[in-house]
Amino acid sequence: MKIKNKKLKVYYVIFSLLLIIAIITFIFIGIKYGGNQINEKESKEVVAQVREEEQQGKTEPIQFYGMPVIGIIRIPKIELEYPILEETTKQTMKKAITRFSGGAVNEYGNLALAGHNNKDGTMFGKTKKLEVGDQIELTDLKKQTISYKITEIFVTDPNDVTILATKDEAIREVTLITCTNGNKERLIIKAQEI
Repeated sequence: MKIKNKKLKVYYVIFSLLLIIAIITFIFIGIKYGGNQINEKESKEVVAQVREEEQQGKTEPIQFYGMPVIGIIRIPKIELEYPILEETTKQTMKKAITRFSGGAVNEYGNLALAGHNNKDGTMFGKTKKLEVGDQIELTDLKKQTISYKITEIFVTDPNDVTILATKDEAIREVTLITCTNGNKERLIIKAQEI
């Protein structure tokens, strides 16, 4: 009888520990994805503000989490629309799409934009659905929207800086950079002005 009671106690302790671990895991997942959804909502509000000011002819700079917004990225196929923040830091990458390198939005040359590949589909989380020929739209601070056609999609090493090079100074290019494979590689999407 004592052996059965000891076994039951051991099973109870193991079950209790597993239950606690499961609850903590769900809480952390909820916090992470809940935060992503809040960022998504706030990003949409900033995009709406930029669009509204565009219609009213205003040109005042807009801030998002203390960082200047330099444009808007829109990818119709995956229903992505985010403000583009001026600088890439750990903090700005948590909030929106960021300029990794290059000049102003819609300038000639290569503008590289970075964003997280969130599993819940926010930010660049749906970019794996894109194909060569799909379109990316960038709106700059002058409220000019230019369409770009995807020309290449590939995976590369995180240390590959060749993706930042401008192929031709006389054309407009955009390079989207996001993580893949548990941050071991980078998914690169290159597009040129149509």
